[in-house]
Amino acid sequence: MGRSFAAGTRPRQAVSIQDVADRAKVSIATVSRALNKPHMVSPDTGKRVLEAVEELGYRPNRFAQALMTRESGVLGIALPDLHGEFFSELIRGADAEARALGYHMLVSSIHDDLGPKPADGPVRVSRALGLIDGLIAMITEPSSVLATQLDAMGVPLVMIGADDTDSNGHDSVSVDHADGARQACEHLLEDAEPGSCYFVGGPRRNYDTLKRAGAFRAFFESRGHTLRADQVQFRDYTIEWGGAWAQEMIERDALAGACVFCANDEIACGVLRIGRDAGLDVPGDLRIVGYDGTRLSQLVRPRLSTVAVPVDELGRSAVRLLIERLNEPDLPPRKIVLSPSLLVHESSSP
Repeated sequence: MGRSFAAGTRPRQAVSIQDVADRAKVSIATVSRALNKPHMVSPDTGKRVLEAVEELGYRPNRFAQALMTRESGVLGIALPDLHGEFFSELIRGADAEARALGYHMLVSSIHDDLGPKPADGPVRVSRALGLIDGLIAMITEPSSVLATQLDAMGVPLVMIGADDTDSNGHDSVSVDHADGARQACEHLLEDAEPGSCYFVGGPRRNYDTLKRAGAFRAFFESRGHTLRADQVQFRDYTIEWGGAWAQEMIERDALAGACVFCANDEIACGVLRIGRDAGLDVPGDLRIVGYDGTRLSQLVRPRLSTVAVPVDELGRSAVRLLIERLNEPDLPPRKIVLSPSLLVHESSSP
């Protein structure tokens, strides 16, 4: 049964973006820019549009607006995980920069939608990503299928953490992990023999772990030391793995006197906990350096030395690159490399 209205009344007709454009004497695209990217229109034009919006009582329909202008004012960011301080800080930085520049941010996990190609069909891409003007994607492992899928989306793309092969001519932002590892190694070697230094890494195929492990090897080889097989180990980025590695070292009577460079702060905290439980003094008997510079490094005692990554700036830089690409599609590919910095605290003081 249809609606009934009181005598003499009529349902109020919704105000459209076309009505606003007509009142302000501009195009629909200009109205969209004035509302979503005010920095892209002149102050006089922006004022006329806002006055028309106020006079007409216009409330934007984002979906309809995107269909008409082919600009949604929304950026996508696809990450391998949404859990943990590293990813939350990355999202926070990206979202703050997007909002400052007049955009909204859509966050998605990359696992389910952009994973290995199933045997019985094509790789599935998230339908939600079809609403965005451009995409930021964090690549953590080699994946030609993933790189191909991202290319096939047909939107401007910025990659975080990818190597030159996966970035495939796209804009990219990365961290100089080789320099971060070098800083950690130089610090540990201030008061240690090369044979007592260890690298405890994350997944063997992970780009960041591979760069840090490679720099660890190169550092000691440049000083004439050939690493033993047990001095570089891989598994995952967890406290449990750090604890398991440390426990194995205790059983070999090898943890006392060790200097340990861990691929992230969680691994380092696992090593620290087991070492302390075994009665080792940190840093007297065991020196530890983590990586990422998360708040976790400040919460444990003794405080954890760590190589701090500018995670907030990682997200902000990616957003700036993407918006610049949207505004100037013909720019040559750009690559930003951010520098980490070693923060020395009690866990590794010589």
